[in-house]
Amino acid sequence: MARHTTRVSLDLNSGSGCNDDEGAQVVSPLAGVVRAVLYAPQGEGNTIWVEFSDACCPGETWMHVDHLLRVDVTEGQRVAPGESLGSCGRTGGWDCAHLHTELAKGLPSGGVWTWPYGWSRAQVEAEYHNPHTWWSAATALVYAEGAQPPPQEVVMAMNDFELTNYVLAQLYEWASIPFNPDSGIAKTWVAAMRAGHYPGRPRTGERPYGEPLAGVWAEFDLGVLIWKPDGTMSWTG
Repeated sequence: MARHTTRVSLDLNSGSGCNDDEGAQVVSPLAGVVRAVLYAPQGEGNTIWVEFSDACCPGETWMHVDHLLRVDVTEGQRVAPGESLGSCGRTGGWDCAHLHTELAKGLPSGGVWTWPYGWSRAQVEAEYHNPHTWWSAATALVYAEGAQPPPQEVVMAMNDFELTNYVLAQLYEWASIPFNPDSGIAKTWVAAMRAGHYPGRPRTGERPYGEPLAGVWAEFDLGVLIWKPDGTMSWTG
């Protein structure tokens, strides 16, 4: 049976003419350190690897961008969000300018020249982030760090597991409060987000109430969340 490579990348362009993006600035979305600057005459062209160290990064991430027309950074350089990495191009023998972007969960096992050709889906998912999920989670965390609700379209782009483990878990870590992704309060937080209400960061851990136990509650920046054993939830306090 033939094996097909599971897509691990985004090829970014504006969707207009073939080379309309050539020379457009490419910036780092989050803070990090440039780990490699490479060149391959056929294939990747001018390539940069950045290891992110930003608090808004949803998990360990090494970003890999290819085909750059110009490179503005050097190995070992620290970059801030929005800082220029180079410009969009078509180096490596490509006809149309585009930015090939991958988000790995660390330096890939095959090193900086890894291409997961013929890998199984499980192998790809073990070493690479789903780029759409990663961008949504990172966007939500950037808003959360600024005490702002993430756009609803970002929330809707993620499933419950992703909202819980990539966004809410980080909010608990920032607050230095132990986190249980399976708790009723975690489920209530996700339900509130789905309903268009952003609770913000936790201020307290989960606390029981009632005799006998009627449920649990926790205080968040923008209100109190309540969960009852029968599955009833409230985010109005």
